[in-house]
Amino acid sequence: MSTDQHFTQPPARYTEASLVHTLEENGVGRPSTYAPTIDTIQKRYYVKLEGRSIVPTELGEIVNKLIEKFFPDIVNVDFTAQLENDLDSVEVGKKDWVKIVDAYYQPFSKELAKADDQIEKIQIKDEDAKFDCEICGAPMVIKLGRYGKFYACSRFPDCRNTQAITKKSWCYLSQVW
Repeated sequence: MSTDQHFTQPPARYTEASLVHTLEENGVGRPSTYAPTIDTIQKRYYVKLEGRSIVPTELGEIVNKLIEKFFPDIVNVDFTAQLENDLDSVEVGKKDWVKIVDAYYQPFSKELAKADDQIEKIQIKDEDAKFDCEICGAPMVIKLGRYGKFYACSRFPDCRNTQAITKKSWCYLSQVW
């Protein structure tokens, strides 16, 4: 019997190269779409590069959860690979593009309508920042925006004071809490 303790390591983060390799292995995407796709998810702040690793942002995590909940087929590798195969068949003239697009669009449009009704009800609550606005004295809150979390005056739009959340401000807040 061994007294050594072993811990399971999480899988390594994707690099751009390993992500492209995985997409190729699963038949998802095309060589002409890999680089623009990676570029798009970075520009929309769904992921960021830390060294060579692709790391999801908080916004990316939220968007991913919404997609998994409302559009499960889109994140299903088999579904996406089959769509790619059907599009390849259209490209070589074996299948009619109108029928293929319609077959995928009809269920998707229903999911989209359902999501549109329900996502409006989802609201990310502001967190109390535990300090006051230096302009008007109202409490500051932590909001989630396109670029991640930031401080904003709770009296917005009357007071438009915002501040970036920096490591220095988090250190200060952790002492206050």
